Amino acid sequence: MTAMTLQEIQPDTVLTFAQWCELIGVGGEQDRVLSIPEWAKLAGFSEKTGREVIDSGKGPRTVQLSPNRIGVRVCDHRVWLTVRTRRKAAA
Repeated sequence: MTAMTLQEIQPDTVLTFAQWCELIGVGGEQDRVLSIPEWAKLAGFSEKTGREVIDSGKGPRTVQLSPNRIGVRVCDHRVWLTVRTRRKAAA
């Protein structure tokens, strides 16, 4: 099946789960998990500061990858940035 938009899908069209996810934009780059060093670099922090922000509870949501490893999904990083975005400069 070639790439289609929601408007082009006919009511009787059968899609696989993967096709449906691609169509509505789930997965892909937004669900990619960044390591803490990758996330810290993207956020403009040193790795140490990035870990401190996450450990303090003021960072983005994290994903438990293994008992000793966490990461940050790209979509959670974007939500975190949106919440922290100021409308105007502080006085």
